[in-house]
Amino acid sequence: MNMKDHVESLGLFDGESRRMNCPSCGHKNTFSVTNNNGELMWNCFHADCTVKGRANRRITLANADTLISKTFQKRLKRTVECPVEFVKPKCWSRQISHKGLDYVDSVNTSGRYDDIYYDVRQDRLVYAIHDNDGRLVDGAGRSMTGQRPKWYRYGNYRGGFRIGTFDTAFVVEDIPSAISISDWATGYALLGTSLRDEHIADLTKFKKVVVALDKDATDKALTYMRALNTLVPTGILMLDKDLKSLGDNERGSIIRSAMLGE
Repeated sequence: MNMKDHVESLGLFDGESRRMNCPSCGHKNTFSVTNNNGELMWNCFHADCTVKGRANRRITLANADTLISKTFQKRLKRTVECPVEFVKPKCWSRQISHKGLDYVDSVNTSGRYDDIYYDVRQDRLVYAIHDNDGRLVDGAGRSMTGQRPKWYRYGNYRGGFRIGTFDTAFVVEDIPSAISISDWATGYALLGTSLRDEHIADLTKFKKVVVALDKDATDKALTYMRALNTLVPTGILMLDKDLKSLGDNERGSIIRSAMLGE
């Protein structure tokens, strides 16, 4: 077996890792593959197996169309697994603390999304996450005390957070950013910076997509934009400031201009 061809066929995105049975020695769950900035690295951890290596072909803006769009097409054909039933934690309270309410106001989400809770155990403001059928499947908790991690996921849902009914989706990193733009476009939060199968399946249902990741993720935003554009008309919004930190007038103007492609 050509191991390089095998790991490339897995179609891992940047920052994604996978653990599986070794295709060489056959031992269970000993083979690990990681995509680090487009460089694939693999290794079998079983003592009797010497399989390991790396592929030097990196994903760049110049080769993104060739290397990624074919992977997207293959992965869209796969069946998206249903998430395990999520049970709302007992520590979630509808009584939001003053710190939580102040945070909601500071990120311009007040009045735009009301399915929020307060985790009285971890002192986190929790945004409930629903799937496309409206079922509660997860939650994202923002620390109000500076503890790490800043964002905590309560479930294992692999899809994104979606808010709005517009036919143009803006792809952002976090839930507050998605909520803050929902008056002008559908906000779609990746809940991070990795683009997964489930995200792709959702985004291809829109008439237009605009990738609007934070400034420090510009390279990923460009790569995702070029790859998604092979499946659905996709643009990019280069940000100097965090969307959720802007005033409504400025944010609305930026979103409308991006929708028009200006």
